[in-house]
Amino acid sequence: MDPKNFAVAGRAIGPAEAPYVIAEVGNNHAGDVAAAKVLIAAAADAGADAVKLQIYRAARFLARSSSYYERFLRNELSRDAIAELMAFAAGRGTVLFASVFDEESAEIMEGLGALFYKIASGDVTHLPLLRAVAAFGKPMIVSTGGATMEEVALAVETIRAVGPQAPVALLHCVSQYPTEPGQANLASMADLRRHFGVPVGFSDHTIGTAVAIAAAALGAEIIEKHFTLDKTLPGPDHKLSADPDDMVALVAAARAAHAATGRAEKAPVEPADFIPLIRRSITAQVAIPAGTEIAVAMLEVKRPGTGIGPAHMGEVIGARAARDIAEDETLQWDAIHR
Repeated sequence: MDPKNFAVAGRAIGPAEAPYVIAEVGNNHAGDVAAAKVLIAAAADAGADAVKLQIYRAARFLARSSSYYERFLRNELSRDAIAELMAFAAGRGTVLFASVFDEESAEIMEGLGALFYKIASGDVTHLPLLRAVAAFGKPMIVSTGGATMEEVALAVETIRAVGPQAPVALLHCVSQYPTEPGQANLASMADLRRHFGVPVGFSDHTIGTAVAIAAAALGAEIIEKHFTLDKTLPGPDHKLSADPDDMVALVAAARAAHAATGRAEKAPVEPADFIPLIRRSITAQVAIPAGTEIAVAMLEVKRPGTGIGPAHMGEVIGARAARDIAEDETLQWDAIHR
């Protein structure tokens, strides 16, 4: 198995493919199954390749003393609700998966037939959770916000020790909400790719879509962007989320950016017969009778590039006309004696 490529529901993920775009619904449903369905449908209609939830058991994930505990508890989805949403997503032709934050939630998703898993940045050092999910043998996408290269390496080693055949992808991420473009540090994707040889992408917490598109142009194989219907709603994620119009634009722009990246070597991509049209040739500025010694004042450099190229000007100056040369004639080698 090539570690640089894997597939989910028949959609290939790898350097030769357009970025796999994930609409991160997260907790933007506020615990409301009906609202989650609307978000899933909107993300599918916008062209996202997959939709992601955050699945956890609040009591397993947060201490009750945490200031976030009550909010996460309100947003917690039951197993039946998750099953209903996965069936709904399948009916809309999209893949629903999740970040899992504890072993119980991972078991729920596995029991419901999850195709792959996400590990959030905060859990890149949660080795017991990594082992539990790796044991399923399914693809794992691991966000790396706040992590050192050593911590990422330990996470990958931990996954590979349990599930050596489980595909792994790594997402560069800045976990601060919202991330300023100047903090995005997209160049670090290349470092992750060089060290681990796996698909690499970007989990975007910036406002707008420009940084995610830049990531696609830099070779991100996966783009994850929070998704909402209304960026003005209360809560930490809505402001930095893409709305449906943003997601449509992001999917199209990410594909265009990938297509525009091309190959590393510099070589013409234009048709061979087009290039002479934009190049120039040495051209007679005046009529030059046969036998005349050609001087620089007699010449211009004009399009098209179908005659003697201007790089050969030194060979033409001082040569003699082999025949009468008309004014404005594009010079060919048979017109001069060298």
